[in-house]
Amino acid sequence: MAKVVKEKKPAIVAVMDDGSPMVEIFKIEKNEKGELVMDCKALGSMRMDVIVTADSVAEGWPVIKAAMGSVLSFAKQIPGALKRAKKAKQAAEK
Repeated sequence: MAKVVKEKKPAIVAVMDDGSPMVEIFKIEKNEKGELVMDCKALGSMRMDVIVTADSVAEGWPVIKAAMGSVLSFAKQIPGALKRAKKAKQAAEK
């Protein structure tokens, strides 16, 4: 019997200290109310939609403001990560 290889869906994965996935985000879109809706899977099995509103971001702004340096520093790493991912994908296709 032929083995079926399940293609892994692209996702943003947040992991715990031991490397196991905590949350996988498969899609982010805006709904008709203007909220962000994230299609997520938590703890490897619980699929759910997570909603983030502009009001909740405003209420939590002190958290974002305090983390701004870390967020910007992290964002600077993304171009290099995108280049590495593209290179790895090209190598896998060969």
